[in-house]
Amino acid sequence: MRHVFALLLAAALVAPGTSFAQAPAPPMPAGHPAVGSAATAHAPEQDAIVPAPELPAGTIVVRLVDGHGEPLPNADVILGVQFQKIAEGEQKTERRAKTDATGMARFDGLTTGSDFSYRVITRSGPAEYSSDPMQLKGDAGMLALLHVYPVTRSPSEAAVGAIGYVYCETRDDVFQFEVLFRYGNRSALSWVPENARMTLPSGFKAFKAGEAMTDVRFEEEPGRGVKLNGTFSPGQQSASFRFQVPRNEETSASFTFGLPPHVGEIRFIAEAAPGMELDVDGFEKPQTDVSQTGQRVLVTRRVAVRGEANGLGTFTVSLAGIPTPGEGRWIAVLIATLLAGLGVAAFRGKLGNESQQDLQERDAERARRVLLDELVDLTRARREQRVGPSTYESARRALVEALARIVSLNPGLGKKPKKAGGQKSGKQAKKGAVA
Repeated sequence: MRHVFALLLAAALVAPGTSFAQAPAPPMPAGHPAVGSAATAHAPEQDAIVPAPELPAGTIVVRLVDGHGEPLPNADVILGVQFQKIAEGEQKTERRAKTDATGMARFDGLTTGSDFSYRVITRSGPAEYSSDPMQLKGDAGMLALLHVYPVTRSPSEAAVGAIGYVYCETRDDVFQFEVLFRYGNRSALSWVPENARMTLPSGFKAFKAGEAMTDVRFEEEPGRGVKLNGTFSPGQQSASFRFQVPRNEETSASFTFGLPPHVGEIRFIAEAAPGMELDVDGFEKPQTDVSQTGQRVLVTRRVAVRGEANGLGTFTVSLAGIPTPGEGRWIAVLIATLLAGLGVAAFRGKLGNESQQDLQERDAERARRVLLDELVDLTRARREQRVGPSTYESARRALVEALARIVSLNPGLGKKPKKAGGQKSGKQAKKGAVA
């Protein structure tokens, strides 16, 4: 399902109006990464990591600059070191250094190879800036350029905006939600949110934040929702998480969300069985689509208009026509159990008539046939995705246990007397083979 979610988002994230332009990575010649120029005065250049053949293997040179490309001297730099090997597990350490007058810091004697990865980190007040992870090869060092920007707590001052996606999957006992926000910052300031909260539907559970390369993340506020934290420097940042809401056996459900500030567009995507309907108050009319796996989905969105400078606020989702697990299989189990009980009673002579032995065998055979037919129907329903994995497993377990009980109480079951001529009927042979 997460792969489907990613595919659905891919096209939307590159749609006009939803992405934020970034300048190409600047060249970084020997020893000194190139920084600010007139051509990029209005578009902050990107951080960059490039191989440096002129540096010894096992060396990383870092240059810290401000938003105008000026060096930042005497700044603390942390080099995070991660060792990861299947046989030995994961270990994390760090090394520290300070930049010189030119904003440069150097780390020597580092281990090369794919088992080690490195990240450059620096902090400025409440903000944290970090590079992408890098690995060192045996024939060159690495150069890293990292920008540090002034910090603001105001999203409007930082010209921050976001597009959000909420993906809903209906499972047997829960609704599974995947949430992604893509933030863009067009200013030359870093935004560090202070009270950026998102309320989640009542009773939510199983929260898990998505993995991220930076400190941008959502953190759970139990019983309420989530809080957005981290450093949103100029450019793009993404944050994601997932959670669940318990599901009962009703055919409809509703969920209320309260969005964090400055969300300019929100899209809701729901996996939907045939006959399911989606309605979100204030959103566009849902459109039906098909995912890469052939799953029917309903998609709707809402875009902020003039006067909604602080974002889209709260919205309520309503799902109708939700399929519920059928009762037929549980009725079959009950019938089979009663029939088995009748056979046990006859076996123990509680019916007071020795001829009831035939009744026992006949009832046990009927029960066995019912259970076998239900197992076949259940397997077919699972292949056709008419029941989910949880319902399938629980129903199958109950049917198999009932079948095993009948067989154990009737050891001769399936060993039918031969017809004249010593041959079983085709139907009897087939049933015996299935048993």
